[in-house]
Amino acid sequence: MFMGENMKSTNNNFLSGVRHSIPIWIGYIPSAITFGILCNTNSLGLLHAFLSSFVLYSGAAQFMLVGFLTSSVPLFGIAVSVFLLNTRLFLMSATLGATVDKVNHKAFPIVGWLLTDESFSILSFNKEKANTPFTLGVQIPPYFIWGIFTIVGYFLGDFLPQNIKVAFSVGLLGLFVALLVPNVKKHLVTVRVVIVTAIIYAIIYYTKLFPLGWDIVFSIILSSIVGIFLIGDETLEDEEEIKE
Repeated sequence: MFMGENMKSTNNNFLSGVRHSIPIWIGYIPSAITFGILCNTNSLGLLHAFLSSFVLYSGAAQFMLVGFLTSSVPLFGIAVSVFLLNTRLFLMSATLGATVDKVNHKAFPIVGWLLTDESFSILSFNKEKANTPFTLGVQIPPYFIWGIFTIVGYFLGDFLPQNIKVAFSVGLLGLFVALLVPNVKKHLVTVRVVIVTAIIYAIIYYTKLFPLGWDIVFSIILSSIVGIFLIGDETLEDEEEIKE
């Protein structure tokens, strides 16, 4: 009897997590299709699309990876760039581990692997519900949605005219702007960080200070360092305003 109730509770918690993850599905479907079409357009192959989405599973890094591979960037430079781009996940994982104490430690490897910006946001806002079944319910469906619709997008690319496929590539810029603008409205320092990043990359790229691929790596490192000081200054200003 007790085991039956425990199983029912586990299922209910998992389904609750699945329901909370539905907004992630809605955002992932068009993005995954776009990624699949992008792989097809750049002749990277179905295997690349499959492994990127089911193994790497890191949206922004996957799109960056496509650009690097088509530009013949050295593999080591690609690896370092992807690593730097995903370092935020270390902080997210540590934060989640410290604040969510109802997740079984044995599940940490799979929870950490499936952690994304979106699932972290949902789990952060539902700490009181975030046990192991709920957490996996939030993470597992988006993972398969992303992978499956990547494959759908890849095959869809075989039937789309070339100009439509190019339009999808431009659409990535729109996705970036859509993510950036709301943050700019809340924090004007974001504008300064973006401008400084663009200037740093332009200087490194046009002066050919570093080989192809390494220009991105050093741009990320330098921009991150500058961003720390810029964002740190704004945080101090906000604290002073609160005290006043």
